[in-house]
Parts: sequence; C-alpha cells; structure tokens
Amino acid sequence: MNELYRINLRGKEFISSSELLREFLQNLVKSNLAVIRQNGEIFVDRNPMIFYNVLDYYSGDGFHLPKNICPIQALKEVEFWKIPSKDIPSCCYEVLYDEHEAQYNSIENFDSDLKTQANQTVSPLYVEKKTKPSLERLRYRLLEAHTHPFSTWSGRIWIFISALVTITSVVVYLLNSDEQFRIPREGLPVLPYNITYEEAIVNHKYLVLIKTAREPTKSALEQLTNVFLLLELMLKFAITHQKKSFVCSLQNVLELLTGISVFFVVYLDRNGAEFMDDPVLEDILVVIGILQGLRVIRVLRLVESTPGMKVLKLSLKESWREFALLVMVLTSFSLIFGSTMYWIELDHPDTFPNIFVSIWWALITMTTIGYGDFYPKTAGGYCIASLAAVFGLMLLAMPITILASNFNAFYNCYNYRRRHLLSRT
Repeated sequence: MNELYRINLRGKEFISSSELLREFLQNLVKSNLAVIRQNGEIFVDRNPMIFYNVLDYYSGDGFHLPKNICPIQALKEVEFWKIPSKDIPSCCYEVLYDEHEAQYNSIENFDSDLKTQANQTVSPLYVEKKTKPSLERLRYRLLEAHTHPFSTWSGRIWIFISALVTITSVVVYLLNSDEQFRIPREGLPVLPYNITYEEAIVNHKYLVLIKTAREPTKSALEQLTNVFLLLELMLKFAITHQKKSFVCSLQNVLELLTGISVFFVVYLDRNGAEFMDDPVLEDILVVIGILQGLRVIRVLRLVESTPGMKVLKLSLKESWREFALLVMVLTSFSLIFGSTMYWIELDHPDTFPNIFVSIWWALITMTTIGYGDFYPKTAGGYCIASLAAVFGLMLLAMPITILASNFNAFYNCYNYRRRHLLSRT
C-alpha cells in the first residue's frame, strides 16, 4: 500500500494514498495553487464538497457528480482537478450541462433591454450633468415607460391610453364588417339592362360591401384611432436606440402596413361600386382586407410587457428547433400518407382528385382536425387513414410536450429570478 498523506481543503481534511493525486498536487504546489504546510499536509484553497468525488476518480473508482451542486461550480471544479470530459459518465450529464443557466441568461438579456438601450446613449451621470437635459430625459423616460410600463406612472398612463385606443380600433373594425352595423349606400349607379345588384352579383359578401357603407361616426372614429396608433409607432421608432432591429421587426412592419391600409379601405368604402367589375380591384380589396384583419396583432402590444407574455415570447423564440422538427416531421409524413392514399384510391376519382388534395387530407388528418371534405372509400384507404391518425397523435405529442416543457422551465426561471431581484430591494 502506498504511503498515506493529508490534504486540507479550507479546514476539511482528507487522507489518500493515490500517487496519481500526489503528483497532481505537487504540480499545483509548483504553480502556486497549493501549499505544503509544516506538518506535511497539502493545503488547497478549494470548496471541499466535490473533493470526495475527486478522490474516487484519482483512486481509480470512477468519477460522479453529486446532484445538489450548481452546474457552473461543478464545471469549474472539473476543470481545476483536470478530469477529462471522456471520464464523466452519462448519468452526470444532467448536473454538468444543466440548461437552466442558458435560460437564466436569456431571461436576463430579454428583461434588461431598457438598461442596455439606455446605457448606449444616455447614462444617469450623463443626465445629472444636464447635458441636453430636456431631450435626453424625455427620451429616457419615454423609453422606460414603453419598455417597463408597470414600473412608472407615465408607463401606466401610456399603456392605458394605448389599450383603450387599440380596443376601440378593433371593435370598430369588427362592427364595420357586419351588415347590421352598416348603412345603405346612397347614389349607387343604375345597372344596364334593368338588372338588380342581387342578380348581377352572386357573392353575398361583395354585395354587402357594395350596397352598404360604414356609418360616418364609426368611420371617423376608426381613422382617429388609426392615426393615434401610427403616431405611437413613430414615437417608438424615435425613442428606440435599436432602430435597425425596430425596422426589421415583423410585428412593426405589419402594424405599419395595417395602419396605411385603413386609408385605402376608407376610399374603397366610399366608392364601393367601382370594383364590382374590376378583378384587379377585387384582388386589391382582398389584400387590404387581410391587412385590416391583422390589426388584431396590436392587442399583443398590450400584453407583451406582462411577465407571462414575455416568457411566452422567449420560450417560443428559444424553441425554434422544436418548431422546425414539428414542421419537418408533419411535412414528411403528410407526403408519405398523402401519396399512398392517392394511389390506393385511384379507382375512385370522386375521393381524391389529385395528389395535392390527398396530401392536404393527410395533413388535416394527422393534426386531428378532420374536416371531412375528403375521405377514403376503400379498405386500404381506411387502413391508411387509421395509421395517419395514430401517427399524427404520436408525432404531435412529442414536439408539443417539449414546447410545453420549455415554457414551464422558462416561466419557473423567470419567477425565481424575479423573487431574487425583489429580495435585493
């Protein structure tokens, strides 16, 4: 048996006979990372908690990490004691590579955007020196009110007014799309050959848009709220310090297009009969109508500053790999089941007219929606449909479970961090 020697880690004594560890400790002494005391023991200024596991490794018994250790601390100790990554067993991966550190970093970066943006151009010291005090103070306060609206009175007032205007805009938009809240249009041109509009226009939706108009009061209210929201968007652009990111934001672009489209809708509404026989104008009306419907995304602005919405956006952003996996898997199996169904049902032309329809059917079946507009009529088709339904349940369950787990992890991390910050105040 090798000679025994003592090791002291911050007052905690250990005894070992490992020559490999003795050699390593001597190298630490040469590097001034350890000290040999007068009684012969070797003192190392390290946390002794994980050293039990280090002794096991240098004694030839393998290396394992305790469960109740911070992954950052575990990684530092592993690096200090020169334990190769190949010698770390798979049962310790969860401890060493805990993903909560990355989640906390993402939350901190996501939640501290105001401080980052503010420090880029204006610091508290800069404000105190009264250098351009009016402009910079106003910009900083507006940025603070926008980013953290519930932390200041100005932010609360801003988000209340914005919420009121947004809800009014959405409600007016919904009312204007209903025939009951529209008024008969005056001055409609007389159609040739003494035919009525009901006879000339088969599509009831177009007929309503042509024969009715928006009430002047609701139309004026819609334009007023739209102008306010456009001015608010311009104000956000003016106060932000990340203008490139602001311009590249899909949500900001959609809000801008939605606001501009309102003025086109007002013009088309006043001249409803002009696009009756013009296919180009009809297509333009459809595009503008879609943009009008996207105004509902403004509601997201009302809740994006709340903790729940922040966590949801962050978890969705960090789960793009799971989304990509879900899309790829659904696309692949939709092609497989769709093409198989098309050829099995080839003798029934009234079931799946082409392979694209069968792929559509497979996607709808695998997502458990099942419109029932297309369905198989043969025994083979029934078997394929059953397999598609079962595979759809399994394929959807796995990525969705991961997404839910990511959201739960981010939400817990966010709450832990918030409670920690509150305890410091």
